[in-house]
Amino acid sequence: MRPMPCAAGVLVERTKCSRRGVYYLHRLIEKHGRKGNMMKWKELLNGDCPKRDAHSLQERCDLICPDLPKVL
Repeated sequence: MRPMPCAAGVLVERTKCSRRGVYYLHRLIEKHGRKGNMMKWKELLNGDCPKRDAHSLQERCDLICPDLPKVL
């Protein structure tokens, strides 16, 4: 079952593994600042996935934020 998106949060899902969660915008701003780089934040979140750098493109796990356009 997919978690419900929160008005003040960003749903984060992985493309090849079952890890997912909601990150709250006010906490992201506190930690990374108002001018924080979303691409760097995405790389940090995806950095510990063992399938992130798989040799085969079909096996690679990436991070997606399907609700990001709704909260920005």
